[in-house]
Amino acid sequence: MMSRNARRFLPACILSAAFAAVLAVPGAASAAIPSCKGEAIHGKGSSAQKILQISVWNVDFNKLANPAACDEPFEEGANPKVTYTSTGSGPGIESWGVETKAGGEIRFGHENAFVGTEIAPNKKQSEEIVSHGEPGTLLTIPVAQPAITIPIQLPKGCEKVEGGPVPGRIAFTDAVLEKVFQGTDTKWSQILNKAKLVGNSECKATSDLITRVVREDGSGTTASYMKWLGVFSTGKVSEGKTWKELAEVANNTIWPNEALHPVARGNGGGGVVKKVTETPGGIGYANLADARANADFVPPTGGSGKPFFWAEVENSAGSYSEPSTNGEVAEKQNSNCGETKYTNGKKKFPPPTAKELWNEVTTAKVQTTYEICYLTYDLSLTKYHGFTKGTTVVEPPTEKEVETTSQYFKYELNTEANGGQKVAEGQDYLGLPAEVLAISVKGQGEIGF
Repeated sequence: MMSRNARRFLPACILSAAFAAVLAVPGAASAAIPSCKGEAIHGKGSSAQKILQISVWNVDFNKLANPAACDEPFEEGANPKVTYTSTGSGPGIESWGVETKAGGEIRFGHENAFVGTEIAPNKKQSEEIVSHGEPGTLLTIPVAQPAITIPIQLPKGCEKVEGGPVPGRIAFTDAVLEKVFQGTDTKWSQILNKAKLVGNSECKATSDLITRVVREDGSGTTASYMKWLGVFSTGKVSEGKTWKELAEVANNTIWPNEALHPVARGNGGGGVVKKVTETPGGIGYANLADARANADFVPPTGGSGKPFFWAEVENSAGSYSEPSTNGEVAEKQNSNCGETKYTNGKKKFPPPTAKELWNEVTTAKVQTTYEICYLTYDLSLTKYHGFTKGTTVVEPPTEKEVETTSQYFKYELNTEANGGQKVAEGQDYLGLPAEVLAISVKGQGEIGF
């Protein structure tokens, strides 16, 4: 089998056609966006969104007179600023009332106007959120498509990989990767896939143990990864729970067979990647943007033929594919999710509206490009007013804060030149598929005070 390196480069015409199709979606363009006259807001949650939110969307939205954000120029300092804190999806949804720990604060207001997450709330979690206010509905609004990389450090003394389906790197089948993170394939000799490790006398694949490197915090990336693993192993894997059941807990930090096969932990996606660099024989998982941001994983320090690289993963087309459209280079590009097929369990995908539950959504088993892509969401409400009941800290949202929240979501989903979907291109993410974007745009229009 050969690497699908040819798929690393999606032709510009394909992307342009996709975005052109989205422009035809009612409400997707920015021409009718009103002036932004709200108040400053702050979002929190998903670490997978960290780079996109803080370094791209917040900066772009906060520019004076960005036509994709507002249709009138601002006076200096008059525009409502949007900021974001990467806490992890688990702490993000906890702050809105999901499995909130004793003494924890539930906040609705300018410090917590929206939550970024890949842990799309299930029925119970959604009901927990809306129980803290007057009758209203939770909105689970998809905003982008990231890809999960598998960052690797070879065992101690090993300098490179030779042979195998992907020269210079490990090539995983779905089944083997699932067994690694289930803790049943524990030795490097079990995962080499016809390749061999090359190095000094300390490099011994037959005895070197794999160290799984995972998140120490409740994580949406963990949830998405566990749900993907559950596509290939549907039975119970830990404490009588399936991968899907492990994924949906806000504090989803339990991994199978930890007692026999311990894990190393990092804080946030970037923390996992860093922990891999500190852990000989470590194999982790992290958003593409976090992996690429660490210089150890791209040339000249990392990549094919080096001790640090991210793996390629086999797809159902019988070949191995990259998480990025331009491969293992330092320059940012798009996540390789342009042809990803998603599924919603036994129901039709996508769910018909943002008011529906999206917790069943994961990638389908049959893929022709990179396997481990997923949707990331921003949570909002059809009715913010009154969402203080039973909270530790009463901080009611204002109408102007809700106005800014709605404007910001409209910007995130905008496909024009300065819109959020467009500026996400080339930042190691990808905009939404057209059919999902149409649902998100409609959901944004239902945000209310």
